[in-house]
Amino acid sequence: MAFHTVGNYTFQWTDLHLPREKTDPLRHEYDTLGHDAVKKLQQIARELKGEAAVKPTLCPGGFDMYAVLRDHHTEDETLDRLWKEVHTVPEWVDWEQIERGQKFFYRYAAANMVGFLLQAFFGENSAAPGVIEVLMRTGGFSPKVLVRRLLETFQHLLQVTSSLESIQPGGQGHTTTIRVRLLHSAVRERILRLVETRPDYFDVATYGVPVNVLDSIHSITTYSCNPMWFQLPQMGVFPTEQEKQDYIALFRYVGYLLATPTEYFASVAQAKATMESLLLHERSVTANSLIIGHNLMETVKDMAPFHISEGFIEAGSRVLNGDALSDSLGLGRPGMLAYACWKGHCWFVRVLALAQKWIPGADEAAVRYFRMTLYDAIVNSRKGLGGRLSKMDFKYVPEMNKMTKREGSGRGLFAGSFVERPVETFYLAVFVVGVVFWIGIVSLIGRGLMRLLKLCVI
Repeated sequence: MAFHTVGNYTFQWTDLHLPREKTDPLRHEYDTLGHDAVKKLQQIARELKGEAAVKPTLCPGGFDMYAVLRDHHTEDETLDRLWKEVHTVPEWVDWEQIERGQKFFYRYAAANMVGFLLQAFFGENSAAPGVIEVLMRTGGFSPKVLVRRLLETFQHLLQVTSSLESIQPGGQGHTTTIRVRLLHSAVRERILRLVETRPDYFDVATYGVPVNVLDSIHSITTYSCNPMWFQLPQMGVFPTEQEKQDYIALFRYVGYLLATPTEYFASVAQAKATMESLLLHERSVTANSLIIGHNLMETVKDMAPFHISEGFIEAGSRVLNGDALSDSLGLGRPGMLAYACWKGHCWFVRVLALAQKWIPGADEAAVRYFRMTLYDAIVNSRKGLGGRLSKMDFKYVPEMNKMTKREGSGRGLFAGSFVERPVETFYLAVFVVGVVFWIGIVSLIGRGLMRLLKLCVI
């Protein structure tokens, strides 16, 4: 079997991997049930609002699609099929395993959050051409609104992991996932409608149907597989086989709710092979990738209250994604200080993981702490969503002459000193302590060897 290297990741091709002949047709498959349901929901919304209030030729975004689905699904066969599908639990779902998978996210929260931002957003979204072309047309990747888009993504992630009740039918995470499915279908329906008017608006022949099945599979691998093999190991954290099974099972169920084929995540081996197949086939940087990558960097760097530097982001991205991809995305080459801070981060999450493994009660304490802290920071805080949960509304509606452009954040240059970057200051301190510790260990070993040599000579 052949070996392949993409970036700094090497894998061996097996019979479980997916050849292009199998993945390419998936670009032209999509969630037809969700697509048809959204058109019916738009029709119901027009009837409720009145034709004068909502033009039939436009895709109305000013209504709660989930609420209309919930209240009117018994009146229409398509809506009722969708409602029954998302409220039917597949027989392969093991709720105890799902609950263990939820804890995995918080167990390694410090590593998972950083990995998700630097590898999933910078490394995956910025190098997936089909995904990029959709993002370019929604307007949601402008630095002016991207902070909220990121917060909404993390809100969804927190909701599907917050508790078992949240992801079960009727729970908050379950409801938000259905909202995301409806949003994806609304975006697809809108873009395809514009393509009918102007075929060159979106290249369906090249990129497939917007938000297609392949995009959905890629999204689930990004959420569930990348932490296992891309992100955590490069930070010194190595998930167990049980943790891999549990976390992939969680997102297999999330994928089911989002109309993603679940057979690609039926086992750890199959999920890993699926991730690697898409890594080989789908990673490609385009001119629009540079725009999305630039806007993401402008949004994240120097943002209060942590004021993470561009150098730290570049160092982490280069370690996780490889120099070749980082160069192609236009990321700079940071200095030694940035890499020292990154190494401090890796040592911190590694020591934390070991402490949770060896100290009784530490794991449950860490899970409780990060569950509470992350939710407060992202959902409840003034810098987050301000206590107002997003309903995943269709706010960024594609328009014929609207495309995301390369923009600045609008924030002035960070004028503070290094110590006013609290995260990096902490990680640099961890790095210094770690270096001193290792020097001490090496010194002790050296002294021991010298004494041994003297004894041998005598």
